[in-house]
Amino acid sequence: MFIFLVFILFIAISVFFLVQRKYTKATLFMLLMGFSYLIVISCIIIYMSKDAYYYYSLKDFFGLKQSMLNKLMFLPVTRFTLIRLLNVFSMMFIYTGLCSAIYFAFNVQFRRGVLLLTVLAVPCLLQIIAYDPAVYTRLYYWLYPGVVSSQAFVAAYEQLHAVTFLVNSLYNAAGCVLLVYALVNAPKVRQIQSNIIMILISYISVQVTYYYVNYWAPDVMIKVSKAIGFIRYKPINLVGNPSIYALLPYITGFCLLVSLYSIYRYTRIQNSIKNQESVISKNIDSALFTSRVFSHYIKNELLALMAQSEIIESMAEKSPELVEEIRVIEQRCRNIYERLDAIHQRTLKSKVELEPVVLNELTDKLLQEMQTELKHSQLDYTPPGRQIVIMADPYYFAQALENIIANAVDALEFVPEKSRRLSIEVIVRNKWVELVIADNGAGIAEEHLKNIFQPFYSSKPTASNWGMGLSICHTIIAAHGGKINAESKVGEGSAFHIIMPLLSAHAH
Repeated sequence: MFIFLVFILFIAISVFFLVQRKYTKATLFMLLMGFSYLIVISCIIIYMSKDAYYYYSLKDFFGLKQSMLNKLMFLPVTRFTLIRLLNVFSMMFIYTGLCSAIYFAFNVQFRRGVLLLTVLAVPCLLQIIAYDPAVYTRLYYWLYPGVVSSQAFVAAYEQLHAVTFLVNSLYNAAGCVLLVYALVNAPKVRQIQSNIIMILISYISVQVTYYYVNYWAPDVMIKVSKAIGFIRYKPINLVGNPSIYALLPYITGFCLLVSLYSIYRYTRIQNSIKNQESVISKNIDSALFTSRVFSHYIKNELLALMAQSEIIESMAEKSPELVEEIRVIEQRCRNIYERLDAIHQRTLKSKVELEPVVLNELTDKLLQEMQTELKHSQLDYTPPGRQIVIMADPYYFAQALENIIANAVDALEFVPEKSRRLSIEVIVRNKWVELVIADNGAGIAEEHLKNIFQPFYSSKPTASNWGMGLSICHTIIAAHGGKINAESKVGEGSAFHIIMPLLSAHAH
């Protein structure tokens, strides 16, 4: 039957996730939610197959063949046990669904996470105990008839069921709201947002199909007679058209598989800085190899030109004006040589060594080193009130930030000194850190903006800019598992947004 095939496939993919370590806390809770959902549906089908009331109609609901129905009917598991399993996994579905949404929406610290998970688990555990058929039976035997009547006992449980139904509905609604919140507050990067949208759609779809079938759970599902010591099992009342239930396994399977795929993609984005160090090294090395070769070659050519100019200068001693022009050429060659040598030295390091880096400290140190470049501009930078930790190579990441800040300073060249403004802002968005570097310089024309991260592309004369800085920055940020994009308006300035996965955020 299809639902059991989905069950096997889901378990296989989940095991693959765990073995490959491609998961986060949100992923684990989402996997548990899907696993609980499949257990609940399986328990309902087996329970109904053991109920004579549904013997001839069960095939209309879930497309069960008579041979499969007979096998399920004689499975060595009692309806008493099935009720327990149904209640336990119904609560696990509700609990893990909310927990997964919380960990998708927020970066929860360990201590707070333990406290939050414990508080959320208490109502679920109380329901599992209250609706356990053995507990219900013992309570009934204990309280009836000395304390309460049979009608009063049943009425009390009906009121309890109304309260728990409301609580469980709030859990599920809160999960959907939190995922919407995660989408709204996610960095404005298409790859991140598209995966959260897929997770949100599959999450809501699973919640809706669960409620359509199992909105009443957990429940007691038995009636007890103390006088004759008899327990009668209640039938599961399925509402709606039976054809909907026939489609349910396919809808469920599709939603769960989409959810797994979305979780996998989203987790890859967050864990790429941890799981792809060799790829990062390769990307950085291949991207900067061209720069190293280019710098080395041009440096040699410049040295040759400078040597030739010295010969020409010695031959033109009787022409002072010509000598002066030759010396200007020599000085320009020296300036270019020094710039190339600086680039060459910076690209000699080819191995990326990722480690936890406190972004606040790295930024403060870099701004201290760039005081000379920044002294003619008004810097607006307020360090965040907590320590922001990311996984990065301090050398390469600092180089990327330095290039972008240096570009922002260059963009302010023709702005009056008293009006030059450079701002650096650090924003924590759920599981991401957004670093915004903005200036009020000349801005970048729209036709140039889409090409600024291309190697050797520059809107400036090649004598002053070779178009390698932003290309290297893009490569470094992308290799760290981050994103970089720019927005600009001519005459108003530019803003570069660097988005990095957040490792942790602690108060000072």
